[in-house]
Amino acid sequence: MKIAVAVVTHNRPQLLQEVLDALRNQTYPLTRLMVVDNVSGIETQTLLNQCNDLEVIRFEQNTGGAGGFAKGVECALASDADWVWLLDDDAVPRADALEKLIEALSELPEPVGAICTSVVEHGEVALMHRRFFEPKTLHEPVVPLDAYSGVVVPIHTASFVGFLLNCKAAAEVGKPNASFFIAYDDTEYSLRLHRAGWPLWLAPASVVDHKRSVKGRLRDGPYGTKHYYNLRNQLVVYRHYGEASAWRISAPIIKHGILALLDARVASLRLWKRAWRDSHRVTI
Repeated sequence: MKIAVAVVTHNRPQLLQEVLDALRNQTYPLTRLMVVDNVSGIETQTLLNQCNDLEVIRFEQNTGGAGGFAKGVECALASDADWVWLLDDDAVPRADALEKLIEALSELPEPVGAICTSVVEHGEVALMHRRFFEPKTLHEPVVPLDAYSGVVVPIHTASFVGFLLNCKAAAEVGKPNASFFIAYDDTEYSLRLHRAGWPLWLAPASVVDHKRSVKGRLRDGPYGTKHYYNLRNQLVVYRHYGEASAWRISAPIIKHGILALLDARVASLRLWKRAWRDSHRVTI
């Protein structure tokens, strides 16, 4: 199979170097290696300019992770790739990660929309990356840890950390929604694949080490841009893919309202209100 890889980066050259080295050392061969650069600074540009074994796609303005992955999928579809492997610039695949994904594919009936790695953060499986979705309640339970002992596990949604996407499925359902910028773009895309009859799977034996800082969590730091997009996009997804009563959508609104209040800034409350309002203006 012809495997293209799309890594989205923004100003993290040391981590990006780790990711590129890990991809070059994969035990299953890659057909095409692409880096989508969201206007990184000179250090990242210098790193990429020194690489002659990859294709660099540079944006003139930051399109966020969503815009970067949309471009990566678009470029893969314009090639002869069978699958495109999506990774952030802090997602370091273990040497046999791709090989384990391909092996797991042989256990599955067609069609397969995507198959995903396990994600390890700080030495433990990060369960939030692989989840289920319950339309009638809007709950998003994680795949439990005991399920990771299986060869393949059916899932509903997955982050774009080690997300191996079938190009046939992408050709049918389209690219990820670039307007999401960050947050819930991968959830929306996963549910879009499912709705179109392209199921998702987890291959627990395939592992990506996600070197995300603990400060990247929503509860850390001031209420800001990441909170705005998380709330706005979550509400968009819930309204489009959910079948729940309207009152259930209030849960993330209340959660974010509390975070904004705890931040004790008028600007935070205004941003929370704007995310709520803007969620009615985003279309899927």
